[in-house]
Amino acid sequence: MQTFLQQVAAHIFRNHPTDLTGITIVVPTKRAAFFVIQELANATKEPIMSPTVLAVDDFVENICTLQIEDSVHLLFELYETFKDIDPDLQFDRFMGWASVLLSDLDRIDQYLVDTTYLFDYLSEVRAISRWQESLPSDRILQDSGGTKQYFSLFNNIKKIYVAFRERLLQKNKAYRGMAYRQLAENVDTLLVSDSEYKKIYFAGFNAFTDSEKRIVTALVKAGKAEALWDSDLYYMHENTGVEAGKSLRDYQKDRRFGAEWNWSTDHLLTSEKHITLYGVPNATLQTKVAGQLYRTMREKDNPDEPVLTAIVLADENLLMPMLYSLDEGVTDLNVTMGLSLRSSLLYTLIDSIFELQQNVVEFRNKSGRTIRVPKFGHKSISKVLNHPFLRHYEYVVLKPEEDGQTIVQKTLREITDQNRVFLSSDELMELGNGHILFKILFTHWQKNNSVSVLSSFYQLIDLLRDVYKDYKNALETEYLYLFYTLLKQFEQTLEERTEPITLKTLRSFMFELIRQTRIPFSGEPISDLQILGMLETRALDFERIIILSVNEGILPQAKRQNSLIPFDAAQAVGLPTHQHQEAVMSYHFYHLLQRASEVHMLYTSTNDAPGGGEKSRFIQQVEYELTQYNPLIHIENKTVVFESGKREEPEEFIQKDEGILAAIRGYLGGKGLYPTHLNEFIRCPMQFYLKHIVGVQEKEDVEEELGMDKIGTWLHSCLERLDQEYFLNETDPSEEEIKAVLKQEFDTLFRGYVTDLGLNRIYYQIGEQQMLTFLRHQMNQKPRRKILAAEQPLRTSIQLVLQGSFTPVNIGGKIDRIELDEDGTLYVMDYKTGSVEISGRQKLSDPTLREEVIRTDPDRKMGYVRQLWLYEYLMYRKMLDERGLYLKGKTYEFGNYLVKSGFYSFRDPKNLIANPLELTEGLDPEIFISKSERILTDILNEMLDPDIPFRKTEELNTCTYCDFVGICGR
Repeated sequence: MQTFLQQVAAHIFRNHPTDLTGITIVVPTKRAAFFVIQELANATKEPIMSPTVLAVDDFVENICTLQIEDSVHLLFELYETFKDIDPDLQFDRFMGWASVLLSDLDRIDQYLVDTTYLFDYLSEVRAISRWQESLPSDRILQDSGGTKQYFSLFNNIKKIYVAFRERLLQKNKAYRGMAYRQLAENVDTLLVSDSEYKKIYFAGFNAFTDSEKRIVTALVKAGKAEALWDSDLYYMHENTGVEAGKSLRDYQKDRRFGAEWNWSTDHLLTSEKHITLYGVPNATLQTKVAGQLYRTMREKDNPDEPVLTAIVLADENLLMPMLYSLDEGVTDLNVTMGLSLRSSLLYTLIDSIFELQQNVVEFRNKSGRTIRVPKFGHKSISKVLNHPFLRHYEYVVLKPEEDGQTIVQKTLREITDQNRVFLSSDELMELGNGHILFKILFTHWQKNNSVSVLSSFYQLIDLLRDVYKDYKNALETEYLYLFYTLLKQFEQTLEERTEPITLKTLRSFMFELIRQTRIPFSGEPISDLQILGMLETRALDFERIIILSVNEGILPQAKRQNSLIPFDAAQAVGLPTHQHQEAVMSYHFYHLLQRASEVHMLYTSTNDAPGGGEKSRFIQQVEYELTQYNPLIHIENKTVVFESGKREEPEEFIQKDEGILAAIRGYLGGKGLYPTHLNEFIRCPMQFYLKHIVGVQEKEDVEEELGMDKIGTWLHSCLERLDQEYFLNETDPSEEEIKAVLKQEFDTLFRGYVTDLGLNRIYYQIGEQQMLTFLRHQMNQKPRRKILAAEQPLRTSIQLVLQGSFTPVNIGGKIDRIELDEDGTLYVMDYKTGSVEISGRQKLSDPTLREEVIRTDPDRKMGYVRQLWLYEYLMYRKMLDERGLYLKGKTYEFGNYLVKSGFYSFRDPKNLIANPLELTEGLDPEIFISKSERILTDILNEMLDPDIPFRKTEELNTCTYCDFVGICGR
């Protein structure tokens, strides 16, 4: 089947068989211009000078006398224009709608809008009179401050339009629409009378702007131009309800582009087409389906004559997933759209560096004044140093130091280990040994000094370029090159400005430029596979097409009025609305189908997927309308589903093999069993296994707010020091001395925290108050227990028969405080920050149940009881093994002293909470030891039982704060 561009080439050679000098062909896109040249070359066997072939934008820019300016210069010029009218305008506010306003000004000129009429139409008097007409006769429209503000915007736009154009004209510059308007209003002098242009062919257009209409009609009237249309009888005559032919039908009817209409085909009405529709669960999965479809097609194609195929992305955000979804054997392809720099990894690095430099520490001093301290936050530092670009640089360039770590690893470790919430530039330089990378990243940018900011980015590009220049993946190098050219462009723009710009303004401008910048793909234009956006398909034909995202809201786009000009005003002055855009997109869709014989359309079928749920109206038009006119169209519907085949579930348990059993015995006889370990085993065997047998380390995080766990560590440390320095020497500290110890320990433990503000300040005050209340109560007690030891480590080694063999078991623990009562009873006391109210006291008092509770009850509060029981056991065992426990110059013999235990809760500092568990009554340490070791044997026998695997806990509350929840799958 002859393509449209082949038809164009044949037509031109019929009209100009030997000489194409002075012939110009204008097409919608640069891609179409390339293929026109290809078809002209294929249509002749004789060497001949090529005519001028241009995309319409290039054609206009070549002829008009103004130079089209880049977007950054235009934004600066527009901002300066606004500043002349509104000196108080803030740049960040301006950037919120600057791009929309530029687009509006562009369209106003492209469509040759009578601006006097437009701005008069938008004026307050005219608008209120129109609004009043739609109200009942007895209703009067009330004036309001909001209305005044609304109309002041349009008054400013009117001034801006005039001033902005004058400003650009003085510099011989223009935005795109302004160039089109100049050519349209001066077409006779600039184009018609120019003898260089003998004949101009406008090929493949479907909806001209008003400026294009004026240009083309003037040339047609002068006999210097001809319009070549690619229309189809289906939407031109047979089914006039289809939006695709709306503009073309008008053009054919009014004959402004010539009496003869070239051409209308009947491909949609007469050619055979196989159309397959695919409902896909989510947007990204469409690319996988498309990749598999193309792979299947290639396998069936004749390798010597592959079928020209187009993969059309209605949603251009799917470009990267689509490229990754192609089979590795696909090496010959052409991508017509660019890749947005906004979606690149480099953008995230630039964004992270700006975030790093803009985050400074703010403190409020005693006078209430806010002080800004130039320090970097740990989150921003970690985000930058962990970026893939810098990780690759670290891997290639940075050598490990003596401790086996690079400066990047050392810095990140220092932040985590020392809980460094904020670090100064000097501290980071010291950690980085003054390396150039750290100098670039962590030198504070000077205020309002845009040159130093750009300089630091240039230096960073130089560093990274040296790493990536020999790297296989060329995309990163392309990112760096494009960012370098973008910086150069930005630098030239800044040089034209005399006044400094703020860092915030610099960031906004740079990010707007990044948003508009796309990385061009260089490929072979005549490849068998073309990946295009919908607009790139103009004037091109493909035998086989795969279209993605054929969903309502994407194709056509949702009805958005991305304009400052209201819908009714746009309609009144002839500006395009969403109805116009839908008609244009409808034409592109049907044009794709005209000459295609094999069509695959994919749409997202699930309602909860972005842009998904409803298939496009275009699909339904094909299904229910086009098929009525052409019986040779065969439609097949398919649904893509995830396979529901059997999937091997991860095991919920760890079976104990010989290796694991040996590791458990090694653990028991090595580091040994501690009360917290025993509680973890009973609460969740899987957590115990991962933490103590496998040795998986808990995740370390930098914490900015203390939390009650940190408060507990602090108070424990303070009490240990107060016990050592005062109470063990039988002296009482004063309140000032207690506060001094609290402050010193806090500063030592939490030097990375900001403690003068917010929750941390509140936590400090709560902890201080709890400590003072507790110690006042302690020192006022009558009679008063004698403190014998603080943070007393106890450790013992015993032999137990476990699973039929003698097994050495080490048991250890650290007791917060050992006290002596006046009746000679030794008390093992444990500090708790939270509540320690014990549930299940009735079970603990029942001789038949209490041992079972110790063995199996996973309750966290019961774990406290189990902890105290083991401390009591360690006390008795040490007294037995060492013929007495030596504390504070005295030996406490086995059998002469009763050992009890209890809690001091800082939540209730005035009450002592006794351990409700009593294994034996009275002083009977031998029976206590015997019972305790029998209970331990039962627990450890289960730990070493090969038939009882390590399982996940059934108590899901245990998983809430577990560090291993990601590993075990909870």
